[in-house]
Amino acid sequence: MAFAAELDDRGSAALREMRTMSHFGGLLGVLNRGTGEFNDLLNGFVWVEQGHVVGNITVQRADKYATRWQIANVAVAPGFRGRGISRRLMEVALEHATRAGGLWAVLQVYQANTVAYHLYKSLGFDDVTAMMDLRAPRAPLVSALTPHPLIKPFAASDWQSLYELVNHQLGSHAQWWRSIRRTDFQATFEDRLGEWFWRLAGRGVHYRRVIQNSPRFEAALLLDARRWRGEHCMQLWVRPEQYGSYDRPLIDWALWQLQHYPRWPIRISVCTEHRSAIDYLVRSGFAPQRTLVTMRRRLAEDADAAIADERP
Repeated sequence: MAFAAELDDRGSAALREMRTMSHFGGLLGVLNRGTGEFNDLLNGFVWVEQGHVVGNITVQRADKYATRWQIANVAVAPGFRGRGISRRLMEVALEHATRAGGLWAVLQVYQANTVAYHLYKSLGFDDVTAMMDLRAPRAPLVSALTPHPLIKPFAASDWQSLYELVNHQLGSHAQWWRSIRRTDFQATFEDRLGEWFWRLAGRGVHYRRVIQNSPRFEAALLLDARRWRGEHCMQLWVRPEQYGSYDRPLIDWALWQLQHYPRWPIRISVCTEHRSAIDYLVRSGFAPQRTLVTMRRRLAEDADAAIADERP
């Protein structure tokens, strides 16, 4: 009810997992009473009126040291909004994280959700970083392409270089909500087999391109180009010191490549600090869709010392 309009693929997958877990609620309760294993992982609070859950908040450990705690799924049923329920749920969640020894609380909110954003600001949360989703209703046409001498393919086996590039661009601040994981970039045998099969079946092609003028990757692009109905998808990473230099050639290459495919919609998510890429995408026909802001709040006085030891 609260998030149906904004769930992405990961959110929909999480909802399916929650529905599956609901069938094992009794078993999980027994296990938790015996070991307490799920206290930090499957925790939260609900607001109940007349026997119905009308408000919810999730609070869970965000790292193995329990220094960061995630707050999520802050939701109030439409007929009960405007009564301060969200604020009280937030206060209880922050109290819980503090009692558990947490040093920081972190959450994410869409910038357009001004009511929630201002609530979190009033509770002491500050912006850390943000990701902007952009979309073009049809893959933009490119009249000509000037070949860039440094753009070349790279293999799925080069995932470690890509992982290092992404870590360098986003840094520790952009990983407050979710740490970048090696498994996000390490293609399994099944992944590679799937790419080969869908290419053979004519569904589409997964392209990998890199700009590399030294052993390290300076910029990289992944492009999922579809021949069947759906959306093309781009992912772009550039070292901050190369913003404005290497983003445009890679975007141009991707749009040129898509001239050989149906002009389905195309989407991309970009860190808002990567302003040169956002501006060029907008000039190329993309429109900003929504911006997801990561916010944090200090829970303990020694948080400044702890942040130096943080390893997202």
